[in-house]
Amino acid sequence: MAEAKEKSVLIDLGIVRIKEYDSLNVVIERLEEVVSPVTKEVSSKWRFKGYSDSISNALKQIISKELMIDKNAVKSIESYLKQIADSNEIILKAIERGAF
Repeated sequence: MAEAKEKSVLIDLGIVRIKEYDSLNVVIERLEEVVSPVTKEVSSKWRFKGYSDSISNALKQIISKELMIDKNAVKSIESYLKQIADSNEIILKAIERGAF
């Protein structure tokens, strides 16, 4: 049996990334802390967040689903709006550098 080949990362936005899924789709993943049910250790792991038919639609999903927002860090409307502005800036920079 052949091993599954690791798909390439198309865009890395820090805590969110877009990876190749197949010739027609991409997958969105978010780096999250997970707790092992056996050892109770906390570690970071890339978690599946959705599929998209294109990189540009994946970027739209990242924005609309607020995948770059740390909900635990939101203490006020100002901190929430700051995180939105920061995440939009990261995505705009990725587009400007021609990350895809």
